[in-house]
Amino acid sequence: MESAPNYAEPEFVRLQRPLEIFRLRGTKVPLHPRERWLVGLVTAHLVLLPWAIGGRPLWTQFASLAFALVGFIAALIPRDYAAELAENGVPFRLVMWPKLVRFPLFWIGLAFVAYVAAQGLNPAWEFQEDSSSWWTTKVPFHAWLPSGVRAPLERGGAWRGLLVYASIWLTLSTLWVGFTRRRALQFLLTAIAVNGFVLAVVGIVQKVKPNGLLLWFYKSPNDAFFSSFIYKNHAGAFLNLTLVIACALGGWHYLRSLRRLDKSSPAGLFVFLATAISIAVLVSFSRGATLVMLVFLLAAIAGFVREQIRTPDMLRRNIVLGALLLLFGYFMKNGYDALQSHEAEAWRRIHQVADGSDRSLAERRLVTLASLDMLQDTWPRGVGTGAWSLRFLAYQKNYPEILVDADDHGKQVFWPHAHNDILQFPIELGLAGTGLLLLGAAWIGVRLVRLYFWQNPLSLTLVLGLVGTLVHAWFDFVFQLSSVLLLFSLLLLAALQWAQMEASGQRA
Repeated sequence: MESAPNYAEPEFVRLQRPLEIFRLRGTKVPLHPRERWLVGLVTAHLVLLPWAIGGRPLWTQFASLAFALVGFIAALIPRDYAAELAENGVPFRLVMWPKLVRFPLFWIGLAFVAYVAAQGLNPAWEFQEDSSSWWTTKVPFHAWLPSGVRAPLERGGAWRGLLVYASIWLTLSTLWVGFTRRRALQFLLTAIAVNGFVLAVVGIVQKVKPNGLLLWFYKSPNDAFFSSFIYKNHAGAFLNLTLVIACALGGWHYLRSLRRLDKSSPAGLFVFLATAISIAVLVSFSRGATLVMLVFLLAAIAGFVREQIRTPDMLRRNIVLGALLLLFGYFMKNGYDALQSHEAEAWRRIHQVADGSDRSLAERRLVTLASLDMLQDTWPRGVGTGAWSLRFLAYQKNYPEILVDADDHGKQVFWPHAHNDILQFPIELGLAGTGLLLLGAAWIGVRLVRLYFWQNPLSLTLVLGLVGTLVHAWFDFVFQLSSVLLLFSLLLLAALQWAQMEASGQRA
């Protein structure tokens, strides 16, 4: 009679360090079937969300939360590793929940979503409207608890924000607990980069063959749409994040092929993806995204050239490198020519930003000043998640230039966002909520520094790209789109996870 598999691995089950189990030494062990399914589920979530109008409609945020919840549950299911899935050939069981318990971001995220829920349960203001206008009315609330604004989900409010934040919290926990192999993370990042390329191609074709509809069938509430996003600046921010992934993976594949003396590598494919995405950002006419992209690309190219000079034995592929750079330059020149064409309104406005004559920029500066007034009054408690636009009118009145539209018969202007996420988040979340966000970012930052992330090309490239997105968020509202905020958060954790996997000696 065949004996049952031996799962007696008490030391491993107690320590729960899967990275140590999977230190491969020249042997490629396949992913566990449940991990493959989990990778597919998370990949589908990250790939489909931007196609759902960028994750802006309410139904897409419910769908995103459902994806995140199912993935989180799947990540916690124990995995039985048969002999062919184990490095040493000894079957074992991998119990997942202890790793979740030791994950600080899980507890920080739990406290954060509880804080947002408390804002929803304790409204200090209530949204009201009639056939011609809307306003907020003060209502009784508990002053010692976090508070917010009671409003329909379509208008925002804490419960709408909770949908987005809970999805991000669960997805990050899933990534940390359920992705035990670098190969799984590599597949996810590759799929996102390829998806960015497809989004870029659709956006470019949309510019060439327009019919006035987003994706040729959806009536966009904003005429400045691009690809599957109703606003070009959101499209530019998302595409920039996929560009960062393409550059990071391309550099990693190139350097690894040099170390292994491989005859070929997928690096050229990722250069092509990055080039197409760069052109799409250019022709989207998003000024902020274009400037951030150009700075990032210059930094990435400078770092790559420095690596070549610093390691002379890697110069054996100068011909291939030169061809790739020429190809990249050719496509970038085509994109630049598109910007110089008569359609390039964004390029003219970039020049206006440089000489200080841009009206939109002047208005955003006044909105920032009004938001600073708002922050000064509300920083201890915040106005409530998703409530910036509902409470901004009281401060907007102090700045006549942004109160009415002089070109539209003095019609009152409604500002749905602060055009400055670095200010809007603390205004909505208050001291405690902002502190939790900073605590989570600080934990990742400290871990990255301890792992010397700047010595890891992929992690370094991701971090540089994320810094660029933070700069973009200072003068735009890129994080108010769930797909951008989710991808940004995931890449921040992925940079840490990748550096940790490589530092542990894992090969695949």
